[in-house]
Amino acid sequence: MANLLSPNHWSQAVREARDGPYVEGARSPRPWLKLLLLVLLAVALLIGAAVALGALATVGSEAGWLNLEMFDGAYTAQSLVDEVIFVATLGVVLFSLASALLVAAMIVYRRGPGAFLWPWPRGGFGLFLTGFAVMFLVALALWPVMEWMEPGGGPGPLLDPAQTLDARLTYAAGVTAGLLVAAAAEEIAFRGVLLRVTGSLTRSLIVILLVNGVLFSAIHLDPDPVAFAARAASGMVWAWAALRLGNLAFAIGAHLANNLFIALLQAPISEAAIPGQNIPLEAFGLQAVSLIVVLLAVEVLARRRARLS
Repeated sequence: MANLLSPNHWSQAVREARDGPYVEGARSPRPWLKLLLLVLLAVALLIGAAVALGALATVGSEAGWLNLEMFDGAYTAQSLVDEVIFVATLGVVLFSLASALLVAAMIVYRRGPGAFLWPWPRGGFGLFLTGFAVMFLVALALWPVMEWMEPGGGPGPLLDPAQTLDARLTYAAGVTAGLLVAAAAEEIAFRGVLLRVTGSLTRSLIVILLVNGVLFSAIHLDPDPVAFAARAASGMVWAWAALRLGNLAFAIGAHLANNLFIALLQAPISEAAIPGQNIPLEAFGLQAVSLIVVLLAVEVLARRRARLS
């Protein structure tokens, strides 16, 4: 542990991250022209994906296959079933848009999906499970402090005695599947495509991490400064995980755990994701603690991977 905190370790980690596939492996001629082409093609494909989603919302049944009206404004599910439908729809929408962005990047940069998602494929499932376990266990350890800081929130959906056990278990399974798809979509877009694109433009890890974190937070459209900072910090740490481990598996697992912990033990995602909730500054401190633990776990995995390679 002492070695992980030493300046020598972090200077070496920075060098290794720069030499990895998301930075050194992303270098290409005329990167700014390719960025322009990516933006133009991505806009076209994203519009096409939006049109396809709109079509699904109007065909197949009287209400359509997708109820996109739940994204028109503040939406709170009225039952656990409604919440599962909301999360599933969110996952479908995000994955469709992320796939359109990935296809645009593959065309412009003439690379297969592996160059963006798993340039170092080794240990993917194990990294996913480790990322999930670390993030979820840290959140669980900090949970009593969260409850002490914001008392009176009531039990999360999984512990709600007003719901039957079957309803809670069905809810847990449904939101886990939906949030896995949603987390994978966001990681594809930000820690996959965006990370490699910024890596082709600059070798400054500070710039790469800041761009990734700030854009990741901005896309959530939450004006609360604490929520914005917390999401930006999460995005930067998950970007660092991709840089150090060479694929998105750990970041997807950690992202899923973060969202699933909220959905199961704190509040439904449709409620927790409402922007402008005036989150207390102390909550950012707890987030910082959890992200530091995640960061150290990434470094342990990166060192282990270096020894085995």
